[in-house]
Amino acid sequence: MHSKEIFADSLITFQSRRRMDPLQIWVRNMDRKKEIRAKFLKMRQALPKEEVREKSLRIMRCIEETETFKNADNLLAYIDFRGEVATGTLIEKAWELGKKVYVPRVAGKEMEFYRIHSFEDLEKGAYGILEPKKECSVYKAGEGQTTLAILPGSVFDEKKNRVGYGGGFYDRYFEKRKDICRIAAAYEMQIVEEIETEEFDLPADYVTTEERFW
Repeated sequence: MHSKEIFADSLITFQSRRRMDPLQIWVRNMDRKKEIRAKFLKMRQALPKEEVREKSLRIMRCIEETETFKNADNLLAYIDFRGEVATGTLIEKAWELGKKVYVPRVAGKEMEFYRIHSFEDLEKGAYGILEPKKECSVYKAGEGQTTLAILPGSVFDEKKNRVGYGGGFYDRYFEKRKDICRIAAAYEMQIVEEIETEEFDLPADYVTTEERFW
C-alpha cells in the first residue's frame, strides 16, 4: 500500500522505529480498532489467490519446523476464510504425523474445538465458515498431552498482541486454557508496530509470517 494518508487524530501515535505504511499505527481505543480491523481485512482480501497460496505455504512450513509443533499431541487450527493464511497443509501434516486435529465451531457467544479426521467432517456454519459437524467430539485436554493452537486475526504487533474480528471468541476460549501454546499465523502486511491492548486481550506466544518467526 503506497497511500500517504496520515490519521490526524490525537488518539493515534505513529511509530517510526522502522519505515512503515501510514497504517502502521498505535491503536488507541475500540472505535479505532474497528477502523484498523476493517482496513487490514480489506487489504488481506485483496491479495491474489496465488500470493495467498505461496505465503501460506511458507508460513505453515515454518510452523512445521518448530519443536512445539513436532512435540504436540493435539493441533487446534482454524479453517481459513476470506484470505486468511491457509492452514490446510499444516492440518494434513498433523494427520500424517498421527496428531489429533481440532477445529472451531461457534455457538452463540462461545466457541469450542472439535476433532476432525478429514476435511469431509466439515460443513458450512456460522458466518459461512466451514465448521466441524455436530457429531464430532469436543476437545478435552488429555493428561500428559501437549497442545498447539494456531490463531487467526486481522492485525498483530511486534509484541505479539492480536486484534481479532471483534467477537472475542479466541480471547475467551484461551483465557481459560493458558497452558496451550498459541502461534499466530499472519502475513507480514498484517504486522504493526504496537497495539494498545484491552484488559481482556490475550496475546500470542509466537507470531509467524512469510518472512519471520518470533
